[in-house]
Amino acid sequence: MGCSGGDATACANLAQMYENKKNADSNDKENALQLYAVACQGGDMLACNNLGWMFANGSGVPKDYYKAISYYKFSCENGNDMGCYNLGLMSNVNNIYGIDKAQLSQVDLNYLACNAGDMMGCANLGWIYANGDLGAPLNNHYAAKYFQMACDGGILGSCNNLGVLYQKGLGVPQDDQRALDLFSYACDNGFESSCRNYGNFKEHLLRVNPNYGRLFMPYNSYDIP
Repeated sequence: MGCSGGDATACANLAQMYENKKNADSNDKENALQLYAVACQGGDMLACNNLGWMFANGSGVPKDYYKAISYYKFSCENGNDMGCYNLGLMSNVNNIYGIDKAQLSQVDLNYLACNAGDMMGCANLGWIYANGDLGAPLNNHYAAKYFQMACDGGILGSCNNLGVLYQKGLGVPQDDQRALDLFSYACDNGFESSCRNYGNFKEHLLRVNPNYGRLFMPYNSYDIP
């Protein structure tokens, strides 16, 4: 049926495509926001949760704590575990000045750091979500978001980790080219593990299809992620 036919899940999937688009601009973010809103109204609770994330992190919209809480709460009350988790996380962080900081979990502290612009906090959140660590749910879609933020902020390990997600199609559409670009970018800037990942993935692709050589142009032929 598709999004235009009223399929809420299709609208949510299309929103993720806009949101995860390479070098997504303000129009892409706006499209993602509108599509998530349509999907949320159509009953897709993960889309409601993702709307909350956009408002919580100022992704394409001004940060709005109350809207984020509202969408997380609605998602949670309608059975989405991620919405419940994020509702608790935001509530803890919002109360940081009213409680003992020692009571905050490692996830809370990394969320607070990332929200304040500390890219290592974002990188740590990506790792936590990618592994379902420290009591957080395993969620590769969120891992990709935080790895992208950290990569944009200069954390090369996160560029590498985002490349792995694109290589395997975890939380983002599977994209050989994007994976290679990210591995090559991190490698060229001194992250040794990415050099190995690039070489191994290149070798694998050439075994599968010798014509894949077109993917292996020098990295400077591509835009920085």
